[in-house]
Amino acid sequence: MISVADDSPMVLDAPMRTVSSLVLGDIAIPSDVILSFPTPLWGFPAHREFALLPAAREGLWWLQSMHDGGITFLLADPFVLDPTYAVDLGETERADLGIEQPSDVLGLVMLTLPTEAGDSATANFRAPLVLNLVRRLGMQVVSRNDAHELRRTVMLDVFPAQPDGIRMA
Repeated sequence: MISVADDSPMVLDAPMRTVSSLVLGDIAIPSDVILSFPTPLWGFPAHREFALLPAAREGLWWLQSMHDGGITFLLADPFVLDPTYAVDLGETERADLGIEQPSDVLGLVMLTLPTEAGDSATANFRAPLVLNLVRRLGMQVVSRNDAHELRRTVMLDVFPAQPDGIRMA
């Protein structure tokens, strides 16, 4: 597994934590992919620590709660889905996340997978997650741009398969 914080291979003696995920199964998680959310995600006030793990498709990520195996989100790179998309981050959010360089930041949107055959996945472009990978901090930011949709239909086949990604158990 590759560390999310940089492109170098994970250090084998890095502290590991185990989570029993309902979606991903039992997984050992290196400490360098665990993010803190000082301001909790909307609807999940008690959950402030999540692991960011690569999914089986490049540009998709799992966000797994470190304290509740039943809370797992699928995230996507919004710029693959819409190259014109922009995250409007204010000074307060930048300060709260401790952002010093644009290269420290990763913006992702939450996906909702279809429950019925023939339905499409949707992405929440209205409230993206902004992650400072250097400081390992995350925040959900509500966009001030009314054009960003809350449930935008997306096609997941635009994300190519990646062999080292984590698949659903």
